[in-house]
Amino acid sequence: MPKVLGYTPSWLSRPSAGFDLFSSAHKRASFASQDGSHSRAKSPSQEQKYLGPRRTIAHRGSEIFLVVDNHIRWADLSIVKYDWESSQRKGKRLEEDDAQSYKLLKAPISEQIRQLSISPNGQLLSIATSHTVHIAVLPDSSKFEESTQSPIKLQTHTVGPTTHVLSQSPIVSILWHPLGVNCTCLVTVTTEAVVRLWELNRSNRWSFDSPTLAIDLTKLDAATSQLENVSPSGMHSGRGFSADAVDMEIASACFGGTGSSDESAWSAMTLWLTTTDGDVYALCPLLPSKWQPSSTQLPSLSSIAVAGAASSSQDADFLGDDVPLNTDQYDFVSEIDAQEPMLATRDDDITINDAIYNRPKLPGPIPKLQGPFQLAAGSLVDYLDVSDIHVIASKLDTEEMILGADDESELDLQEDMIGLSAAVVCLMTTDGRVHLFIDLEGVEGQWLPAKAPERPSSASASHELILVEALDTMDAEAISENEWPTFSRDPFSRYSFYTTHSQGVYFFSLDPWTKRLEDELQNSTTAGANFRLSMLRQSSGTLRESIIRFDQDRFTSNNTSSPSASANACVVLHDSDLGYFLLTSTSDGTHPHAATLDIPKSFTFKQEPLSDDDFENPNLYPDSNESAADLSLTTHVARSAYEPPSTFWNQSSLLQLTSQSLPPHRRRTLREEIRLSTATLGLMTSAHRLLSNETHAIKTAAADLFNRCERMLQELQTQIERVREVNGRAEQLVLGGGDEDTEGGTASERLGSRAQQCLAKQERLTARMEKLRRKAGRLEIRAVGDKEREFDKEMISLEKVVCKPDEEDEDEDSFLDDAKSGNKHMVSKPHWQRYEELRDMATELVERAKQVEGKGPGKKRVDDGYGVSNDMRRKKIQQVMGLLEREEALVEGVVMRLERLRAVGV
Repeated sequence: MPKVLGYTPSWLSRPSAGFDLFSSAHKRASFASQDGSHSRAKSPSQEQKYLGPRRTIAHRGSEIFLVVDNHIRWADLSIVKYDWESSQRKGKRLEEDDAQSYKLLKAPISEQIRQLSISPNGQLLSIATSHTVHIAVLPDSSKFEESTQSPIKLQTHTVGPTTHVLSQSPIVSILWHPLGVNCTCLVTVTTEAVVRLWELNRSNRWSFDSPTLAIDLTKLDAATSQLENVSPSGMHSGRGFSADAVDMEIASACFGGTGSSDESAWSAMTLWLTTTDGDVYALCPLLPSKWQPSSTQLPSLSSIAVAGAASSSQDADFLGDDVPLNTDQYDFVSEIDAQEPMLATRDDDITINDAIYNRPKLPGPIPKLQGPFQLAAGSLVDYLDVSDIHVIASKLDTEEMILGADDESELDLQEDMIGLSAAVVCLMTTDGRVHLFIDLEGVEGQWLPAKAPERPSSASASHELILVEALDTMDAEAISENEWPTFSRDPFSRYSFYTTHSQGVYFFSLDPWTKRLEDELQNSTTAGANFRLSMLRQSSGTLRESIIRFDQDRFTSNNTSSPSASANACVVLHDSDLGYFLLTSTSDGTHPHAATLDIPKSFTFKQEPLSDDDFENPNLYPDSNESAADLSLTTHVARSAYEPPSTFWNQSSLLQLTSQSLPPHRRRTLREEIRLSTATLGLMTSAHRLLSNETHAIKTAAADLFNRCERMLQELQTQIERVREVNGRAEQLVLGGGDEDTEGGTASERLGSRAQQCLAKQERLTARMEKLRRKAGRLEIRAVGDKEREFDKEMISLEKVVCKPDEEDEDEDSFLDDAKSGNKHMVSKPHWQRYEELRDMATELVERAKQVEGKGPGKKRVDDGYGVSNDMRRKKIQQVMGLLEREEALVEGVVMRLERLRAVGV
């Protein structure tokens, strides 16, 4: 897990300018009287009516855009931090600095803003209320440096002025299509299961009024062919009750990938949707009319389509219903390959080397709705009240691409890709539980048939999502009805993410078990696979850690944000000035919460794949396995600084009570002498009720501060005792109490003598190292020539022929290899074997000669059955012995020469 280096920094705490960035411009009254004060602030009951995601913080690098008082504020956190540190070094009081830390962005939006989303290129900002969507053109970063404090008016366009209105269904998700041209393709999803795809063009206002694709998922689920109308109903058309509409109440949606080159081909064009009751659907492929593929997407699609078409032609009877699917995918890819791509151009007419393709007309623009997928969770999941979905794309299948490619050198592939060959689907429920599912089958492009089939097709096999783990993040006693937890991506690893809810922010990492699962998926051995998978499932070991815990008591005392409302979805950014920084705020956006994290070790995991030991003992993020040098830098335990409650500085509501609650003819009585009457009694009762609530809140906050001070004193006393204990041990070790020791004197003398010995030894080692360095510098290492290399190869081959190897098997293999290579000097037997045979023969002959000589000196001829005289036998023996001596001298000479070559280092 990432190590927390610090919590909300001082430049985001009161009374800094960073805190003013989140604070409300109009100070709301802390408490309202029980008889109802006429406050302009929205009541908590009205705020709790909204049930959906809260994403009112977006970032572009170190710049953040957030919503406070339904206005968008723009600030650069690196500049805010620098200004605060500069003022602290100069000793300048913040009250004297009139410079504002943020810019106010004005947009004509009357409804409460619920979601902000910046396009991947950072030029457009999508703003969503509960029912409407707006697109704003963001100003350039250079405008932030202007000294003027006047609000910046944004160029804003309303998306779907006749479709996304208050009379239609609420909006649950606004997504930027990862394959859109110049990041101008927006996808909106409503609770009534309507998906609209908008291809925005600032020079064409009609692109903001009418979507390119509009799909009603309830109609698409019931459709049997592409001839049926699946577009949503108009604004004035009545919509009757349907059981499918109730079952398909969408809770959230997301794309299956980000469009990077290391993802599977279908991931970035797959839209995943989940309903409130836990059903998961997928739309693939969902493409705009013009789209930009990644460098590996088209080759991967081509290999998949060609392989599917080949299998369909060979095993048509066995595949059954998969034959039309493979045919549709082949037609889809064939039309893409036949196109001549265009080059992308930016708004400033600068050409970019990115290919743009048109969406294929065949099989059709609207894909088939896949799902609901079966959740293979057994008894672990009975009912899911889902609030958000997050999908991790599967890695690119490089082997399939290489097999289907004509030229492997043209493919821009990364070696040793880290990741799973299966997608991971994460579901977040309203009770704060995260469910992790594995999609082993994968989602591919599917379309409806061109014509309705004559007979109903047989039910296809169910697509299963296998549950890996379910993790809790919330206290069950503090869960409220309007809880809506959300996911946030991690900028370092796609297998890590964050969750945000009303109780805090949690970090999750799937890296510990992805490597083991991938090894199991790539293993072709099926024996014992079920047992290994069950063991992996039981010991998955997903890293889960609480990063920030929200203080519910402080929320209640401040009364600025209801403790039951979910906090804004956190944003995680990585900047050279801010580091690895996490930022979130309360549901109303008036109180920041931040954490500075340590950069994980897996930041370079794509360049340096981790070993199996790293996955057995997960150390992707700095943990307890660090070296002492790393631990010495972060030995302290991070603790959030004390933040005084807003009760201490909020204005009293008593003036509001006297100025707004009383009628005009009774306000003059406040300036006169108090008279005992029913009206005066009612006024005093209301004032007492108001002041008692305010004083109780102040008393509670002061008691909390007193308890914190008492706890700090106790902790300080404990630390002082530990320092004294360590100091006493150090003094005893160094001074030794002055007692004499018969062996080596006092402790201080022994330590001094040992230190002198260490210094002397270090000097000797240094002198020896310097001597060796000088000697090595005088050595001249001559480069080996080509003739010497050829001679070395010849000597090695000769050694294999002449010298006997250690093992008999190696001898036979080397002999056969040399024989196959065509060496002319090779015969039926190697030289060492011939030498041994000759040596045995000579020994036998010598023994037989001795036996013959021992029979008597007087006999000239011995009849041994062959008729050979002794003189002739003696001459032959001498010739054999000469040959043996020659062979032995030759072998010894070759061996000595090989040893000299090895000593030289050839």
